[in-house]
Amino acid sequence: MRIIGGKFRAKKLNTPSSDHIRPTTDRMRETLFNMLEHGAGPGIKGSRVLDLFAGTGALGIEALSRGAEQVTFIDNDQESVKLLEKNLSAINNPENTRILKKSALTINKNEGPFDVIFIDPPYRKNLILPTLFRIADQTLLDKDGIIMIEYASDETPDIHTYYEEIKTRKMGDASFSLLIARP
Repeated sequence: MRIIGGKFRAKKLNTPSSDHIRPTTDRMRETLFNMLEHGAGPGIKGSRVLDLFAGTGALGIEALSRGAEQVTFIDNDQESVKLLEKNLSAINNPENTRILKKSALTINKNEGPFDVIFIDPPYRKNLILPTLFRIADQTLLDKDGIIMIEYASDETPDIHTYYEEIKTRKMGDASFSLLIARP
């Protein structure tokens, strides 16, 4: 697993030793970031990013590498947090990051708003809809912001009425969708 683009390009990231942490593949991150940097949402450079269910931190670190202004990582799994800390250490612990060890469902408006939000929960655990409700309830997404949800390709996530799906990509066993707030 490596960083695909930006100032940390080709930097290797530590990978999990257990199966319960499932990093977003290099290929999927490359596709996602190409979409974000070329037309979908506010772009990455200068953005405030929230990486929910952060795991290895690959999504947020990729955003940092591509010029995100600030990245907040949230995960409540101890192994994930340790792995994330190791990966941030590998890029010299940028000052514009913060790690919150807590449930994604407890994030509040004092921690936002964000321009880009990544939601990559464990597959088939029905966590996407409650997370989207929390984001809407706490007004965590900037009015021109974008949300990425990753899920198993055999899942059909229920997209909450506050959001509109603008793009979806299936890549093997995984899919992701980009969402914007409904007007």
